[in-house]
Amino acid sequence: SDDGKIYRSTDGGSSWQDITMTNSKDLWVSRVVASAHNKERLYASLNGYRNDDFNAYLYRSDDGGDSWIDISTTLPAEPINVIKEDPNDAALVYLGTDHGTYVSLNHGENFIDFSDSIPNVPVHDLIIHAGKKHLLIGTHGRSIFKADISYLYDYNKIKNRELHIFSLEHVKYSSQWGSVRNVYT
Repeated sequence: SDDGKIYRSTDGGSSWQDITMTNSKDLWVSRVVASAHNKERLYASLNGYRNDDFNAYLYRSDDGGDSWIDISTTLPAEPINVIKEDPNDAALVYLGTDHGTYVSLNHGENFIDFSDSIPNVPVHDLIIHAGKKHLLIGTHGRSIFKADISYLYDYNKIKNRELHIFSLEHVKYSSQWGSVRNVYT
Protein backbone atom coordinates (compact mmCIF):
# COMPACT_ATOMS: atom_id res chain seq x y z
CA SER A 1 0.00 0.00 0.00
CA ASP A 2 1.03 3.63 -0.20
CA ASP A 3 0.41 4.32 3.51
CA GLY A 4 2.71 1.70 5.06
CA LYS A 5 0.03 -0.90 5.74
CA ILE A 6 0.57 -4.64 5.20
CA TYR A 7 -2.26 -7.16 5.58
CA ARG A 8 -2.39 -10.96 5.68
CA SER A 9 -5.19 -13.37 4.89
CA THR A 10 -5.17 -17.00 6.01
CA ASP A 11 -8.60 -17.90 4.66
CA GLY A 12 -8.37 -17.14 0.96
CA GLY A 13 -9.18 -13.45 1.29
CA SER A 14 -12.42 -13.66 3.31
CA SER A 15 -10.81 -11.79 6.20
CA TRP A 16 -7.65 -9.74 6.59
CA GLN A 17 -5.34 -9.09 9.54
CA ASP A 18 -3.17 -5.97 9.82
CA ILE A 19 0.46 -7.12 10.22
CA THR A 20 2.01 -3.68 9.73
CA MET A 21 5.26 -2.96 11.58
CA THR A 22 4.98 -0.15 14.11
CA ASN A 23 7.11 2.55 12.46
CA SER A 24 5.84 2.38 8.87
CA LYS A 25 3.32 5.25 9.02
CA ASP A 26 3.35 7.36 5.85
CA LEU A 27 5.83 5.06 4.09
CA TRP A 28 5.15 3.44 0.73
CA VAL A 29 5.37 -0.38 0.70
CA SER A 30 7.58 -1.09 -2.30
CA ARG A 31 7.63 -4.90 -1.95
CA VAL A 32 6.38 -7.75 0.19
CA VAL A 33 7.98 -11.10 -0.63
CA ALA A 34 6.98 -14.47 0.77
CA SER A 35 9.78 -16.99 1.11
CA ALA A 36 9.71 -20.04 -1.14
CA HIS A 37 11.68 -21.95 1.51
CA ASN A 38 9.92 -21.10 4.78
CA LYS A 39 6.16 -20.49 4.81
CA GLU A 40 6.46 -18.22 7.87
CA ARG A 41 9.21 -15.95 6.44
CA LEU A 42 8.33 -12.63 4.81
CA TYR A 43 10.43 -9.72 3.61
CA ALA A 44 9.08 -6.19 3.29
CA SER A 45 10.72 -3.08 1.89
CA LEU A 46 9.33 0.41 2.28
CA ASN A 47 10.43 3.87 1.24
CA GLY A 48 9.62 7.40 2.24
CA TYR A 49 10.98 9.53 -0.57
CA ARG A 50 7.57 11.12 -1.11
CA ASN A 51 8.25 12.83 2.23
CA ASP A 52 11.97 13.49 1.57
CA ASP A 53 12.92 10.50 3.72
CA PHE A 54 15.68 8.63 1.91
CA ASN A 55 16.48 6.05 4.58
CA ALA A 56 16.49 2.33 3.88
CA TYR A 57 13.51 0.46 5.36
CA LEU A 58 13.81 -3.31 5.18
CA TYR A 59 12.21 -5.91 7.45
CA ARG A 60 12.03 -9.67 7.82
CA SER A 61 9.42 -11.67 9.67
CA ASP A 62 9.99 -15.30 10.60
CA ASP A 63 6.51 -15.76 12.06
CA GLY A 64 4.16 -14.83 9.22
CA GLY A 65 4.18 -11.11 10.02
CA ASP A 66 3.34 -11.27 13.72
CA SER A 67 6.69 -9.59 14.47
CA TRP A 68 9.24 -7.83 12.27
CA ILE A 69 13.03 -7.51 12.47
CA ASP A 70 14.77 -4.46 10.99
CA ILE A 71 17.43 -5.83 8.61
CA SER A 72 18.43 -2.50 7.05
CA THR A 73 21.25 -1.71 9.49
CA THR A 74 24.09 -2.57 7.07
CA LEU A 75 22.55 -0.68 4.15
CA PRO A 76 23.24 2.91 3.13
CA ALA A 77 20.48 5.50 3.42
CA GLU A 78 18.70 5.03 0.09
CA PRO A 79 15.22 3.87 -0.94
CA ILE A 80 14.73 0.15 -1.58
CA ASN A 81 12.75 -0.71 -4.71
CA VAL A 82 12.87 -4.50 -4.92
CA ILE A 83 13.80 -7.48 -2.77
CA LYS A 84 14.23 -11.04 -3.99
CA GLU A 85 14.95 -14.25 -2.10
CA ASP A 86 16.92 -16.76 -4.13
CA PRO A 87 14.73 -19.71 -5.20
CA ASN A 88 17.63 -22.16 -4.79
CA ASP A 89 19.24 -20.95 -1.56
CA ALA A 90 17.13 -19.40 1.21
CA ALA A 91 20.15 -17.64 2.72
CA LEU A 92 20.69 -15.52 -0.41
CA VAL A 93 18.68 -12.31 -0.57
CA TYR A 94 19.10 -9.64 -3.26
CA LEU A 95 18.08 -5.98 -3.12
CA GLY A 96 17.64 -3.28 -5.72
CA THR A 97 17.85 0.30 -4.44
CA ASP A 98 17.92 3.75 -5.98
CA HIS A 99 21.71 3.46 -6.32
CA GLY A 100 22.49 -0.18 -7.04
CA THR A 101 22.26 -3.81 -6.01
CA TYR A 102 23.10 -5.57 -2.75
CA VAL A 103 23.30 -9.22 -1.69
CA SER A 104 22.99 -10.94 1.67
CA LEU A 105 24.48 -14.36 2.27
CA ASN A 106 22.63 -14.85 5.57
CA HIS A 107 18.88 -14.14 5.25
CA GLY A 108 19.38 -10.37 5.36
CA GLU A 109 21.44 -10.18 8.55
CA ASN A 110 23.89 -8.02 6.60
CA PHE A 111 24.27 -6.89 3.00
CA ILE A 112 27.24 -6.24 0.74
CA ASP A 113 27.40 -4.09 -2.37
CA PHE A 114 26.83 -6.13 -5.54
CA SER A 115 26.99 -3.26 -8.03
CA ASP A 116 30.47 -3.54 -9.50
CA SER A 117 30.44 -2.37 -13.13
CA ILE A 118 26.80 -1.22 -12.93
CA PRO A 119 26.13 2.52 -13.22
CA ASN A 120 24.71 4.34 -10.21
CA VAL A 121 21.06 3.96 -11.29
CA PRO A 122 17.81 2.82 -9.66
CA VAL A 123 17.26 -0.93 -9.77
CA HIS A 124 13.58 -1.81 -10.08
CA ASP A 125 13.51 -5.53 -10.86
CA LEU A 126 15.56 -8.64 -10.09
CA ILE A 127 15.07 -12.04 -11.70
CA ILE A 128 17.06 -15.19 -11.04
CA HIS A 129 17.59 -17.50 -13.99
CA ALA A 130 17.96 -20.72 -12.05
CA GLY A 131 19.23 -22.90 -14.89
CA LYS A 132 22.01 -20.51 -15.82
CA LYS A 133 22.67 -19.27 -12.25
CA HIS A 134 22.40 -15.66 -13.36
CA LEU A 135 20.88 -12.65 -11.65
CA LEU A 136 19.18 -10.32 -14.12
CA ILE A 137 19.12 -6.73 -12.89
CA GLY A 138 16.54 -4.38 -14.41
CA THR A 139 17.46 -0.71 -14.03
CA HIS A 140 15.49 2.45 -14.62
CA GLY A 141 16.64 3.85 -17.94
CA ARG A 142 20.05 2.24 -18.31
CA SER A 143 19.66 -1.38 -19.29
CA ILE A 144 19.41 -4.92 -18.03
CA PHE A 145 22.54 -6.36 -16.48
CA LYS A 146 23.46 -10.00 -15.97
CA ALA A 147 25.56 -11.24 -13.04
CA ASP A 148 26.93 -14.74 -12.59
CA ILE A 149 25.84 -15.87 -9.11
CA SER A 150 27.11 -19.46 -9.29
CA TYR A 151 29.88 -18.76 -6.74
CA LEU A 152 27.35 -17.38 -4.26
CA TYR A 153 25.65 -20.79 -4.19
CA ASP A 154 28.90 -22.37 -2.97
CA TYR A 155 29.45 -19.85 -0.19
CA ASN A 156 27.39 -21.51 2.54
CA LYS A 157 29.14 -24.81 1.84
CA ILE A 158 32.65 -23.35 2.18
CA LYS A 159 32.26 -20.39 4.55
CA ASN A 160 33.83 -22.19 7.53
CA ARG A 161 36.91 -23.34 5.64
CA GLU A 162 40.14 -21.47 6.17
CA LEU A 163 40.90 -21.47 2.45
CA HIS A 164 38.99 -22.48 -0.65
CA ILE A 165 40.19 -22.30 -4.23
CA PHE A 166 37.50 -22.36 -6.88
CA SER A 167 38.12 -24.38 -10.02
CA LEU A 168 38.97 -22.36 -13.09
CA GLU A 169 37.42 -22.59 -16.49
CA HIS A 170 39.44 -24.44 -19.09
CA VAL A 171 42.31 -22.23 -20.24
CA LYS A 172 43.43 -22.46 -23.83
CA TYR A 173 47.18 -22.87 -24.16
CA SER A 174 49.68 -23.41 -26.94
CA SER A 175 53.37 -24.22 -26.54
CA GLN A 176 53.96 -21.97 -29.59
CA TRP A 177 52.70 -18.83 -27.82
CA GLY A 178 55.49 -16.32 -27.39
CA SER A 179 57.85 -17.91 -29.90
CA VAL A 180 58.95 -16.15 -33.06
CA ARG A 181 57.89 -18.12 -36.12
CA ASN A 182 58.50 -15.74 -38.99
CA VAL A 183 61.52 -13.51 -39.20
CA TYR A 184 61.51 -10.88 -41.93
CA THR A 185 64.78 -9.31 -43.05
